[in-house]
Amino acid sequence: MKANRVVRVIIGLLVLAIFLAYFQIRASYSPMSGDITGPNWEEYLRINFNMRPDGSLIEEAAPAQEAEPAPAAEAAPAQEAQPVELAEPVPTPEPTVDPASPYGQALINAAARGLPEPPALDVNSWELMLVNAEHSINQYEPEQLAYLNQTVDETDIQYAYNGYRCAVDSRIAENLLNMALACKNTGLPVYLSSGYRSYNEQAANFQRVCQNNGITDGKNAEGHYITMPAGCSEHQSGLCCDITDHYREIKNDSIAETATVQWLAQNCADYGFVLRFPVDKREITHVMGESWHFRYVGAEAARYMTDNNLCLEEFLGLYGVA
Repeated sequence: MKANRVVRVIIGLLVLAIFLAYFQIRASYSPMSGDITGPNWEEYLRINFNMRPDGSLIEEAAPAQEAEPAPAAEAAPAQEAQPVELAEPVPTPEPTVDPASPYGQALINAAARGLPEPPALDVNSWELMLVNAEHSINQYEPEQLAYLNQTVDETDIQYAYNGYRCAVDSRIAENLLNMALACKNTGLPVYLSSGYRSYNEQAANFQRVCQNNGITDGKNAEGHYITMPAGCSEHQSGLCCDITDHYREIKNDSIAETATVQWLAQNCADYGFVLRFPVDKREITHVMGESWHFRYVGAEAARYMTDNNLCLEEFLGLYGVA
């Protein structure tokens, strides 16, 4: 029994030796040689026979268990979209008014007098030309004259000289015509008595009035002008017109009682005109009251002056015009 066991062991060892020799010889002729890239001898035994070079078997690792998928997280409830609040627009800052500018002075002076905010106007514009005894326009002439029918029975505006019509600066002709027609359409008579006068015509008029009244400076006993020297009359600017109810050789205080000039005084601002020489402004204008003398100053200035009972000198004074 013991001898048989020894024989079996020897035979087993021989078989193992033969097995290893076989694999050694096969490996030498195997394509896994050094001149061909690929697995080495150890890798060959491991891959094909699951053995190590010493002949021992490599224990197979237990197959990795597939990881159970993690339970899906419960989806958070969808939140309602909140309305996006739009930012309020940033207001554009108001431009700063230079207090030294004419308009800046007007704002300050109006506030000091308790007057509402005056319009932002160019006081050097033609509509606001100041003509009086202290502000002569010398030999000034309008660039273009227009000629209107004095009773506005004819409504055309002519630009060629016509001595039978009332001449004014062409820039005010349409407004003057519209105002006269509006007055006439109420049933009142209208007469455009006197508009533009040249420097020479005003000089002759000044001499005539002075002679008729026994004066030399154009002023009455109270020191108010009843006629202006040449260069100092608004008529020379072409921006004014004497308006009465009919032709009157002599204009006097009785005209203030007529319905025509009363309508004009109440409505002239709608057409850009003002009553230039009110009786209650004589100490400022230095001109006697002339209820018939209407001056064009533009719509904004006319409305402000009328609403606040200002004459042109007072209005321009707000802007620093002396």
